[in-house]
Amino acid sequence: MSVEGTVEWTDHDLHAWQVLRPLLDAGPYLPWSSGAMRASGLVTLCNEIVFGRRRMVELGAGASTLLFARVLRDYGGTLVAVEHDARWASWVTDRLAAEELSEVASVVFAPLEETPHGWDGLPWYAASPLAAAVGEEPIDLLLVDGPPAHDRTRRHARYPALPALIDALADDAVVVLDDAIRDGEGDVVERWERETPFRFARREREAIALGRVPA
Repeated sequence: MSVEGTVEWTDHDLHAWQVLRPLLDAGPYLPWSSGAMRASGLVTLCNEIVFGRRRMVELGAGASTLLFARVLRDYGGTLVAVEHDARWASWVTDRLAAEELSEVASVVFAPLEETPHGWDGLPWYAASPLAAAVGEEPIDLLLVDGPPAHDRTRRHARYPALPALIDALADDAVVVLDDAIRDGEGDVVERWERETPFRFARREREAIALGRVPA
């Protein structure tokens, strides 16, 4: 499927929304857009949290940040979301505070800038705030859902995530790339597999690629 393509909802997605219903009912309405993760992808991430992924870093904050924080509140763990858009970072931060989730999850504003990790000359999150977000504790679960990569000129924008953060990952970490059915993300996964020990399962129905280092 091309970068510009869209995916129609399936019975699999509708079932996933039902699974997510308790989380959606646990707080006020959350805004959704065409750029949000598919419901089935969200379920996969929530399952990883429940099964022990206690420290999560999310590249690209959004409604998903609130959902993950609600799960972490119930099962234990923390989340840091990195967001390049100051206005959106502020909105998510305010929502976390309103739901008394600030001790569980936070948002770090990191503008995009030129970096040696880039591909096709594309920018990446500013080094200093990104390092502050990553911290010193190993990351159990890394969700790569930013920066925006929805058009052909930015289709490889998410490539730097793994080379930039691989040293911060736990030995058994899980890395999830959203929008993996798009051509650009497909290129990114292939390059990650060439350059790192991670191997990815392409999950078309969830529109994600889920990676681990084989035992």
